[in-house]
Amino acid sequence: MRVKWPKVWNTPPGDGRIRTPDKTGSWIRKNSAMVLNSGESSYEERSCQVFLVMLLAIETSGTQGSVAIFDGPTLRFERILGATGTRHAQTLPAEVAHVLAQCELQPHQIQAVAVSIGPGSFTGLRVGLTFAKTFAWLNDARLVAVDTLRAITQQVPPDLQYVTAIVDAQRTEFFAATYCWNAELGLRCAIDDVRLVSVADLPTEYPIVGPAGNKLQAAAPDRFHVLDESLWQPRAISVGRIGLHMLDQQQLSDPDSLEPVYIRLSYAEEKRREA
Repeated sequence: MRVKWPKVWNTPPGDGRIRTPDKTGSWIRKNSAMVLNSGESSYEERSCQVFLVMLLAIETSGTQGSVAIFDGPTLRFERILGATGTRHAQTLPAEVAHVLAQCELQPHQIQAVAVSIGPGSFTGLRVGLTFAKTFAWLNDARLVAVDTLRAITQQVPPDLQYVTAIVDAQRTEFFAATYCWNAELGLRCAIDDVRLVSVADLPTEYPIVGPAGNKLQAAAPDRFHVLDESLWQPRAISVGRIGLHMLDQQQLSDPDSLEPVYIRLSYAEEKRREA
């Protein structure tokens, strides 16, 4: 079963600018011609211009959420959310306010928001995305939607070139996808689509990671190489690092049309439609 990923729109090159955190009105985003004219000819130098942004990363796809602040590629602060499940809705605004205060930032100084988009908990994804869209709209920040499974695999050491991420799809199934380490990017990239699978359909040739690791171990304890539990939960740090790369590539999401990646309806919704 293939995923229909959120609609992505690319800002025209002449308008691909991002504001600096100060109030000078200066711009740090430059198109290629501007960079070349100023003597900055390398891709790395161009990327440095893009990375001079304050980015808020949000991860609420599971029971343990987190938020983080990046100053360009540098992590400023990460906070693990103490609440679980539906309580993300009650705690997320206060947790983000706390993180901003720790970094001595005001909301309007955040120029981009990266949010974990799924698959994962129906309620958690909805809470995180609603907050991210509202925050981005109120503060004129750009919005980046990050594949949750990719964020999970980003936490795996790069010496494991291939790894499969799984999250619980309820009943006896999993959401799964396999990712490969790209040394040039310093990120993992998907080699197949996110899909809905049973235990029998999961690949056995790659290590497996994700919050459904305990469920998989219980179902087939000797069949799979499940990585250490400390790597299972997606974190805002990984969401932010992937989000920075997507921002550099101008892989931005339209706040008006962006929806979580559910892959299939919740059990309650399926029952409601059957009635």
